[in-house]
Amino acid sequence: MILLRLIATNFSWLLLHMKEKNFIVNGALLLGIGTLIAKILGAVYRIILTNQIGALGLGLYQMVFPVYTLLLDFSGAGLPSALSRLISGFEQDKDNKAKRLLKNSIKLFSIFGLFASLFMALFSFKIAKFQGNTNASLAYLFLSPAIFFVAIISCFRGYFQGYMNMVPTSVSQIIEQIIKLFAGFLLIRFFLPNIPLCVGGATLAITFSELITLIYLIILYRNKNKKLRFEGADSRDSFVLDSKKIISNTLPITLVGIMIPLSQVVDSFLTINIISKYSSNATTLYGLLSGACMSVINLPVSLCYGIATVAIPAISSVKDEKLKQNRSKKVITITVLIALPCSLLLTLFSPLVIKILFNRLSLSEKVVAIKLLKLTSPCVIFLSVLQASNAILIGKGKLYTPVITLLIGIIVKTVLNLILLNVQKINIYGGAISIIACYFTTCLINLILIFAKRVRNESIRVKGGQYAN
Repeated sequence: MILLRLIATNFSWLLLHMKEKNFIVNGALLLGIGTLIAKILGAVYRIILTNQIGALGLGLYQMVFPVYTLLLDFSGAGLPSALSRLISGFEQDKDNKAKRLLKNSIKLFSIFGLFASLFMALFSFKIAKFQGNTNASLAYLFLSPAIFFVAIISCFRGYFQGYMNMVPTSVSQIIEQIIKLFAGFLLIRFFLPNIPLCVGGATLAITFSELITLIYLIILYRNKNKKLRFEGADSRDSFVLDSKKIISNTLPITLVGIMIPLSQVVDSFLTINIISKYSSNATTLYGLLSGACMSVINLPVSLCYGIATVAIPAISSVKDEKLKQNRSKKVITITVLIALPCSLLLTLFSPLVIKILFNRLSLSEKVVAIKLLKLTSPCVIFLSVLQASNAILIGKGKLYTPVITLLIGIIVKTVLNLILLNVQKINIYGGAISIIACYFTTCLINLILIFAKRVRNESIRVKGGQYAN
């Protein structure tokens, strides 16, 4: 009922707000476009992977990413937003303070990144064995240096975003994907027909792409500042003070980012190990769900990224609770109006999408992929609304609420995985049902927390009017 009521409203506020906050909207649109292009290139890369190394190779490739993403989150995934918030707040001597903050953030998070890289490299075989397939160990090893590079990349992105300059972030995202695409294709072709080596080559391409991206951002910084010189950063007190500020601002965002990859680690373990009890192609099925279907689902979700980005400053910039609620309603409305037709299109044209994007799959694999895509297509709506509602809650100052609601959704998903995956007739479709239940539950709780009070107040006012009459 909440979504139906929101869809029925108009979105004139959004257009008005764009005129009032052009610098915010322009940055959000630029970032959204960059993210969309990056995701399209990422999807193309997965298509190449599938066509070259098949569903089994894609399954090995997808096994690595929940752990990789989780370690990235611990190494500063929320850092760009935290740094940009701190730097944009500087009023006097902004350049020197920003330089000092950048240097101290690089010192701090290079340590985190190095530790995470060493952890993944040293325990690559044990992690792969724990997940159920040791053939993924080489991919873990080749990918491990990328964590260190991404940690430092996050520092530079946050620095530029603090000056409301979204170009470096957008362009660097595209550079990552282009380098990964071409280097990955060459390395895969070189290592064929050895599938584990091909998957290792695909992850090595990611490490190389992050190195090139870091070099690009360093060059941009040097061009902006001429000399890479930081004033007032040598004091230990300044490092400790800056570190406390950075961590306190990064922690809530990082916790939100950690939840999904952490649940994906659990998913990969449960799916492969449970289905392996009654099927010999558990890794292949997991690859079709997580690598093929969910990569397609994430493409239209990225269209709503700019709206979620606008939501935080649009809501946090006002103090009136009624106005905050009105703006929250508009953000959800626009998100649903974009996501709903995308979800319907994926449902109707899933056979065509799978045929075009994953033509090298076998006939039986295509049948499974089409069914999975049809089944998971509502996730376009749920993920988009989740993205927007999390932004609204953060904009309202409820920084830790998205962590709690997402945790509830993950618990629901894990319980359903344990139940449904053990039913042989349901098989991998149990994993798809669990994903849908996770995001639906989280979205529902978020929407109740955002709008239930307003609905209750409106109901009281209506009843009060009736009694008065």
